Amino acid sequence: MSDSTSSMADSPVFKDILCAVDGSKASAAAVKMAACLAAPGGRVTFLAVTGLKGSAQNAQGAISPSHAEAIVDTAKLVAEKAGVESTGIVDPNRPTSEVILERARDHDLLVIGAPAGSWLGELIVGGVAAATLSQFTTPMLVVRESFDGSLQGRHIVVASDGLDGSDEIVKLAGDLASNQGSPVTLLHVLGAESASQPNEKIEMQTHALEQAVPGMSDVCTESGKAWEAIVAAAKRTDAAIAVLGSRRLHGLRALGSVSRHVVYDAPCSVLLLPPRQ
Repeated sequence: MSDSTSSMADSPVFKDILCAVDGSKASAAAVKMAACLAAPGGRVTFLAVTGLKGSAQNAQGAISPSHAEAIVDTAKLVAEKAGVESTGIVDPNRPTSEVILERARDHDLLVIGAPAGSWLGELIVGGVAAATLSQFTTPMLVVRESFDGSLQGRHIVVASDGLDGSDEIVKLAGDLASNQGSPVTLLHVLGAESASQPNEKIEMQTHALEQAVPGMSDVCTESGKAWEAIVAAAKRTDAAIAVLGSRRLHGLRALGSVSRHVVYDAPCSVLLLPPRQ
């Protein structure tokens, strides 16, 4: 590992993480991911929202206060074993998804379990209201139940459309790859705006990744549906994380198109970045 990579590993990419927990297997994987990303030197806040005052839809997945406390305490033990500072919060407010996204504003990253194994993930990713999504300002990492607790050396796929705002997405992927000693694939899916001419921004982003992780990056250009190409690339590389942006064009469409498809269909965890404010 190069000296520059070693220095990056001494400081986490996300220093202040909010991890929402609900006691599911996917939530347990999210706890491991949060602890992994925070080490060394970062901190994690574990949040359980009981939602006991919610509507019938929220009440169906409600957590009792005592159970919520136990879930948070278990998560804190995981962080302690990883040498990561942590705190725990049990919040009875509602609606659950809005409480979590509101609290996430004060943190660098929101980590949750993937929808298939977590009612909490389903609420936030699958059932969040358009008004809530319009306030989505914190990067959100949706963690697969299969995550084993280590990112070291695991592949990262980053999707770039080569448009304004994509540099930030690629830089974050490069920082993560450098921090974890991971290979990274830059995926560019050709659209109407780029199919007829070379994309200079993609070339610059490819160079930036090579600088971040020398000899451990590559670029892949494909045509077709973006979400299908991202899912296929994640499967092909056995990726641990796919990094992509959310455009938030019209309310739910932000997670109802490429982002939402990838969250549900990718075999790996998915890191979503909100658009610039």
